[in-house]
Amino acid sequence: MTRLTSAQRKMLASTAMLTLVCLAWLTRFRPWGWWGMGAIVASWLADGLLAKYPPVLGKVPGGFFIGAGFFALAHACYGAASVMVLRAMGLPFRWLNFSLLVAAFALAVGFHAWLFARSSKRATGFTVAACAYLMVVGVMASLAFRVGVETGGRLWMLPLGACLFFLSDCILVVREYRREKSAVMNGAIWSTYLTAQFLLQLGLWLA
Repeated sequence: MTRLTSAQRKMLASTAMLTLVCLAWLTRFRPWGWWGMGAIVASWLADGLLAKYPPVLGKVPGGFFIGAGFFALAHACYGAASVMVLRAMGLPFRWLNFSLLVAAFALAVGFHAWLFARSSKRATGFTVAACAYLMVVGVMASLAFRVGVETGGRLWMLPLGACLFFLSDCILVVREYRREKSAVMNGAIWSTYLTAQFLLQLGLWLA
């Protein structure tokens, strides 16, 4: 019996998540459900590209950056869904609490400045792309936190899912800077990532 490769197992898990999420939205659809499904589809495409084009020997192929772009699109979809939830609650969209956005940007910039200072071997292009990507994640997380606060904690799944997504991406970036392919880091990335997707989708589904 042929054993599945690590990339195949990851895509199997991603496909299962995609299928379950789409079926769930068919049973309880909301206007922001389109954004929720868009996020999971974009994530699935990103998973496939990152599995097919992983960095090798410190070199980052173009397909990897395209996959990261799809993940950024997924975060944009989650952010748009959060905005729709806030509007459905009758709350104006004021670009969130500005302090949260500033904190998200500062965290992304500071995180990568620290990493780049510790690793002069990594190309500047990778640092800029990763920093911009985590800024997008930060905006999504800020919006998720606003929904969580405005609902009195009822939709606590959204901010928690956003935090886990951010953590998963940070571990991934650290792994690429260190060029380390340890089973522990891979397990941490996928466990936090899949849990984050589940919590974000569940929060939007219950909104």
